Amino acid sequence: MDVTAIVREVEEALSGQLRLAGDDEAVIRAGEVMINALQPALERAALRLAEQAAEEVDAQLPRKSVSVRLQEGTPILSVEDNDDPITVDTDQLEARITLRLSDRLKSILEEVANESGDSVNSFVVKALTSKTHDHTVGRRFSGTIET
Repeated sequence: MDVTAIVREVEEALSGQLRLAGDDEAVIRAGEVMINALQPALERAALRLAEQAAEEVDAQLPRKSVSVRLQEGTPILSVEDNDDPITVDTDQLEARITLRLSDRLKSILEEVANESGDSVNSFVVKALTSKTHDHTVGRRFSGTIET
């Protein structure tokens, strides 16, 4: 992320406004002093925007961790997998759902579940949990959902 380009763009906009002062050296000199004084504040503002962007993206990407780190003064956005394992408490599984699957999909689910060391039921519950984790925290569904 190029913060210097953002700072340069603001500096150019301020310089353009100074040109409206014409030949008034005092105004031009005061403006140049202000531009130089604003540079650190503009850089901090750009860094804060990068942090806010990372927080927004992080909130929208379940199972990912988004952060901003500085590398030689330049903010770098990094996205990493969240390796927290999904656990399923089988003692609290009460609801039932019936799925109609093709034989091929059922075979694939059985194979993938077997490779991961899970039963098909646990594998499907973990997959659904990972897809809905951010949307179901603190909520409980009961009853039947018809589509």
